[in-house]
Amino acid sequence: MTRQRKVIKDIIYASYKHPTADEIYAEAKKKMPNIAVGTVYRNLSLLVESGEVRKIDIPNAPSRYDRPQIPHEHLICSECGAVADVKIDGIIDILKEKTGEEITEYKLTMYYICPKCKNK
Repeated sequence: MTRQRKVIKDIIYASYKHPTADEIYAEAKKKMPNIAVGTVYRNLSLLVESGEVRKIDIPNAPSRYDRPQIPHEHLICSECGAVADVKIDGIIDILKEKTGEEITEYKLTMYYICPKCKNK
């Protein structure tokens, strides 16, 4: 793994904010002043492709990035695009029971209005 890729991966794994590529770039620039934004995007693609990082696509907002190790679902604010984690225990068993099929993988994204946007 290249030094740049390790720095990018470490930034994502240290964050619970689900950073965007631009946020990752800004943080990486503090550690590696000569890193280019294209390097960040290329390495993010490789990390997603290898399964080391999870990409969260958000309509009308920049994609965000997350750690894939701990299974969880996402709540996305339909107003500001903020992402929050939510864990639904037993969801695979529920899906298996409802479909009668063995679930090998799933992505569940739910939309809501976050407390910050509700209070505007």
